[in-house]
Amino acid sequence: MPSFDPQKTAQLLQRRADGLELRASKKETPSYVGLNMTRKRAQHEASKAADAQKLRRLQLAYRVMAQGHTSGTLPAALSKVGAPKVVERLMKSPESAGEALEVWISKHEVELLDKVFPDHTLLAQIKAQPLVYGWRYPLPDPLVTELGQLLCTNRDCLEAMSGTQTYFAEQFSLRSLYHQCGLYTVEQAKEAALLLHHLTEQQWRPEELRQAQIARLERGLHGYHFQGYWPTPPALATALASAADLRAGLKVLEPQAGKGDLVDALLALEPDLHIEVCERNERLRELLIAKGYPLIGDDSMKLRGAWDRIVMNPPFEHFADIAHVRHAYDLLAPGGVLVAVMSESAFFRSERVPSAFREWLSCAGGQVTKNAPDAFKVSSTGRSTNVATRTVKLVKVA
Repeated sequence: MPSFDPQKTAQLLQRRADGLELRASKKETPSYVGLNMTRKRAQHEASKAADAQKLRRLQLAYRVMAQGHTSGTLPAALSKVGAPKVVERLMKSPESAGEALEVWISKHEVELLDKVFPDHTLLAQIKAQPLVYGWRYPLPDPLVTELGQLLCTNRDCLEAMSGTQTYFAEQFSLRSLYHQCGLYTVEQAKEAALLLHHLTEQQWRPEELRQAQIARLERGLHGYHFQGYWPTPPALATALASAADLRAGLKVLEPQAGKGDLVDALLALEPDLHIEVCERNERLRELLIAKGYPLIGDDSMKLRGAWDRIVMNPPFEHFADIAHVRHAYDLLAPGGVLVAVMSESAFFRSERVPSAFREWLSCAGGQVTKNAPDAFKVSSTGRSTNVATRTVKLVKVA
């Protein structure tokens, strides 16, 4: 066995970490940009996200081990661990790490070996072991070592094993790697796994953990419906935010924040805003808190105060958007700007409420723009609609 070289080991592990970058990046790249997020697509994206997180954690483990070998600061239980396969197994779980030292051989493999060595005493000893689940034998360490030597030195034996289950060969190879890494017992393997998980978690940046939580909460909203909730599609959110005449330092309100799509768009255009949000649904409030958006209430119609900008996607049912827009206008500071998406109903229906709204809007100098017919057709949660909408912009006279 070659002598252990910490520097060469560090270089190997660093190369492995770098090699995972492309795989992780592909998993992190959205597959359905511009398409409606159906439940099936959401499940696929969730699976990709989980795979990406596993790859990122393994990548970080490789880097932690590489840095530790370079600096000589690894705990004793990890000081000889250099095989990438062992690092990967340790990152699964302490239980899985310990199981790697428990070697089994399948009944089918034993039958094949018996054809080559019908009278070999080793096979008789293996058959004397208790058969588990009707198909495999557990092997004590002495039998593992002896059978491993037989497999490694006898070509007939290797040929007999080819083309069938390689359960023992794979387990024996991994066990040998464990031994090279100084891990000889299940207890040692579990200790090494716990230490590696601890070292990795110490370097798993808080922002990455926060983004992982946000992604998990957003995936939980796929297919989630409740009255009045129509998430603002990204393109429309950007258009509404762009119309708000943003500049640094403004106090901004999103009174029906949903899952934060409009706030996301606002901050993407101008990061230095003093954002406040209101939302009544508990699941959406949890997501807004995870995003770090300050919640100031759960009923926008009860809000009081003054804001420089209000950007909103109010509920449309039963002319609710009219009441919300008129209330929001009252919350504007002098010179403030209100931008809202509204249902087409407010602009052609003849009932008293929409008729009075159109008259009020005209007196207030409101600007009205028709949105694309499919503005709400693409949704990040599968909650889409073909409803016709308009964008309203109001500037409050100073």
